Amino acid sequence: MLPRGKPYGSILFMVGGHKYMKIQNILTIFRKLAPEENQSSWDNSGVQIAGAAQDADKVAVTLEPTPEAVARCLEWGAQAVITHHPLYMEPKAPDAEGMYLDVLRRVMGAGAWLYSAHTSLDTRPGGPAFWLGQELGLENGRLLEVETGRAPVEASFYTEESITREAADIWANHDGVHSVSQSRTGEVRLVCDEPHWNEVADRIEFSLGKRPLFYLRSLTAPRSEVGFGEAGDLPQPMGWDEFLARVDGLVKRDALLISGPQPETVSRVAYCGGSGSSLIDKAAAAGADVFITGDMKYHPAVETPVCVIDAGHFSLEEEMMRRFGAELDRELDGVEVRFFEGVDPFRVYARKK
Repeated sequence: MLPRGKPYGSILFMVGGHKYMKIQNILTIFRKLAPEENQSSWDNSGVQIAGAAQDADKVAVTLEPTPEAVARCLEWGAQAVITHHPLYMEPKAPDAEGMYLDVLRRVMGAGAWLYSAHTSLDTRPGGPAFWLGQELGLENGRLLEVETGRAPVEASFYTEESITREAADIWANHDGVHSVSQSRTGEVRLVCDEPHWNEVADRIEFSLGKRPLFYLRSLTAPRSEVGFGEAGDLPQPMGWDEFLARVDGLVKRDALLISGPQPETVSRVAYCGGSGSSLIDKAAAAGADVFITGDMKYHPAVETPVCVIDAGHFSLEEEMMRRFGAELDRELDGVEVRFFEGVDPFRVYARKK
């Protein structure tokens, strides 16, 4: 039986005392942890640079694909580098000096791969983009902005032979599968989340030794949603000073910027990592006392109906990628994974009194 959640062929092999994994298997794990089908229409999550390396024993994780960050990853010996922000949003010619061409030269010269997990990671339910809500212990959480919503498919096929318990368990243990059953007439029914269907179909074909004729029907429920940000309730209300100290202890930034009406107590919190000022109204509509995000601008700060804490784009997403690196380290068991800290492009100057 294949282990739950592990891609086909993700077998480590030894070369000179080092454990390696095929690059294509590593990409499969990237895509499992940051599903590309969930990214926003304007985004460019996925492979940024296809390298010459066929396998890897070192994977580097960092927030930003700057020449400096990429250089540190490659100097360490990474054959695959995964960043949050893409190297580019739209294809462009490498015809001018600058960060884009510099990174291209470095990565291609090393034969390495560059991959971006951007909104594909931001929207993964329960993923590292939701770390702040997890640390605050938020309850009754709901998405601030739904990007996509999907319902499962029901697949059925006929076989004259009874499906073994072992085969049924293999199918049922695949990610996205809700149920597997077989009737006395030989009809097998399986309910599966649509994005996982092709993998499940391949697994059924592998088990049976042939590909049956599948009948597919889209269901209306249960509906799964992915999106940005979250609003939820604190386990217990907190006074403003206590809450602010709690946030300050979680966010590694020299200064927090606060705008809007300051509450005396905080019961319900909304947050969105990165640039989330466009979600202020949705945070207010969700009943939040406080909205935590980054990249707050002047006019939204003047007009906000809810208290906003600008904790910084960098600080919120740097911690997200740190946690994502730890998650990758567990998934790529045996391949060395290292998180490389980034540099906040903003520096705080405090006037001397």
